[in-house]
Amino acid sequence: MGLRKKAESLSFEGGLYLINVPGQGQGVFTNTGYLPEEPVLVFGGDPTPGDKIEDYTHYLQIGPDMYLGPSGSYDDFINHNCEPNCAVYFDGDALVLKSIRHINITEQLTFDYSTILLNEPTSFACKCNSRGCRQHIGSFLTLPPVLREKYLAHGMVPLLTRYRMEDLGFR
Repeated sequence: MGLRKKAESLSFEGGLYLINVPGQGQGVFTNTGYLPEEPVLVFGGDPTPGDKIEDYTHYLQIGPDMYLGPSGSYDDFINHNCEPNCAVYFDGDALVLKSIRHINITEQLTFDYSTILLNEPTSFACKCNSRGCRQHIGSFLTLPPVLREKYLAHGMVPLLTRYRMEDLGFR
């Protein structure tokens, strides 16, 4: 079942639902509030080696050359925001989306895609429309140094909580 067909069949499962967000496609919203550091969802999908991927859309890097593929569920529709309300963390071997601040009922769930882009060949224009929008989504290394440090200090770059930059092919 393709992502669009699967998205049409998703409803209010677990307090989450999809709404079309202008310029961003489907977005995941919540009818439940979340406190800071509360788990929101677990990313599904199959581990896939990088050399088997043609289009990195819906893939999250989980190892030096390993990516978690699309699941066909809500996790495939979490949009980027330059001022996110969630972040992605490892919990054992699982990737979990957790709130990083209080999230209100009916709020869209977002995370900064640059926190999961390290050596993935992806770069695109940002359409989040936040006050602090960077206008561009690129790898973690393209972020301003102050923001990189903030994300690292809060463990918000999953790969760098498990691997050293050298392990990921950076010198």
